[in-house]
Amino acid sequence: MFSISPQYYWKRLLLVPVLFVMPATLLAQSNMKTAEENATRQIQNGNFESASKLLRQELRGHPKNIELWNLLGIAETELRRPESAERAFKQGLAIAPRSVSLNENVGLLFYRQGDYRSAKQYLQTAAELGSQNPGVRFSLAASRLRTGEEAEALAELKALEPALRGVSDYWEERGRAELPNDAVRAESSFNRALDLKPDSLVALNGAAEAAEKQGLDEKALAYLIRARSTAPDDVPTLTHFGEVCIRRDLGPDARDALAKAHRLQPSNNSALYYLARANIALENWQMAYELFNELSKRVPTFAPAFYAMGWLDVKLNRVDDARVQLEHALALSPSLSGARYELAKLDLDSGDIEAAEKLLAIVLNQNPNDAKANMTMGDIMERKRQTDAAQVFFEKAIRQDPNLAAAHYKLSMIYFRKHQTEQAEREKNIAATLTAKQNRASKTQLRLVLPEAEAIH
Repeated sequence: MFSISPQYYWKRLLLVPVLFVMPATLLAQSNMKTAEENATRQIQNGNFESASKLLRQELRGHPKNIELWNLLGIAETELRRPESAERAFKQGLAIAPRSVSLNENVGLLFYRQGDYRSAKQYLQTAAELGSQNPGVRFSLAASRLRTGEEAEALAELKALEPALRGVSDYWEERGRAELPNDAVRAESSFNRALDLKPDSLVALNGAAEAAEKQGLDEKALAYLIRARSTAPDDVPTLTHFGEVCIRRDLGPDARDALAKAHRLQPSNNSALYYLARANIALENWQMAYELFNELSKRVPTFAPAFYAMGWLDVKLNRVDDARVQLEHALALSPSLSGARYELAKLDLDSGDIEAAEKLLAIVLNQNPNDAKANMTMGDIMERKRQTDAAQVFFEKAIRQDPNLAAAHYKLSMIYFRKHQTEQAEREKNIAATLTAKQNRASKTQLRLVLPEAEAIH
């Protein structure tokens, strides 16, 4: 079966025949050809060190032989000596810059190393020179995808479908290319990959992400449960699973998966970040604070960590500390409206209405539809005895977030003062229903029922 995972598609170079050569030259060429064949045989048998030594010895006498440089690059690649392999391939390219094989091999070397810009340069040259190797063109498409050329990558992948439709890696990469703009097609491609390789973590996580983009979180969780069953200790899968569980209010599942990811890979900042968020979901304020504090030390320019610590300081009644953290978050990222909103709340709670109003005006200028900012601005209008203006802000808050119980209640109070009893009772009842629902949700931590194998790990 043809495989297109990062590897080397190399071939022997054909030398142009020379007419009227002297017998001594013919003998030298015959010996050189024998050396090439011996080296090729060594490589095919996995004796890469022996091949490398033989080729280096032969190159001392034939430094212009591009076939020898090509074979040496291949041997050094298989010996995991990428710098030496690169030198060998480039020595050959200095002699024959239009060599298809050398451009292919050095491009694939860079592809394996994750240097996609360099890979794209050489692989594109190989393609322009006439390379029809599907693996080379696949790697070119993948390199384009990773360097911002999404449309070109997808077009190349579609052209490769007749040659690679039976390869799971192809459908994984095609799913990646389709994901930003067509989640439905991306999910279909990832499922094509799963038909060929049911335990592919790339395809399972990709299909989950495609489902998320369609708003199908339950479907995403189903894919991720399969992925966890396939590889219980895969940190990216655990982190992805935890992220979706947070969004679905599955706090205990999120915490358990993310704690495991953090334990398996303590240096993984994404796992740490989502573990902190999971603890917020479970109202473990101090634990969440400590985790965000650890993250802030690792990544001191990551403004959301300081914003989170400020928010948590408010929860823990550390108002002065909260202000310091929130102001620092804004200094790092002036567009972080959530931090500015929390500072406005602190000002309002301390009685500095003017400062709070200025901050909220900036928040609403950034995002006029911020429900909480509109509600809090309504509070300020109430304090300033501007009832009609307050009503407008409360109504706008409700339009943006119909589940904002406090806004419904505050609007009901305005209706009562205006003697609009029917509207007042309706808003009051909505507020009571929403508050009861939120209270029940806060006391009920949902948990998935996972397969038995999952509980073992």
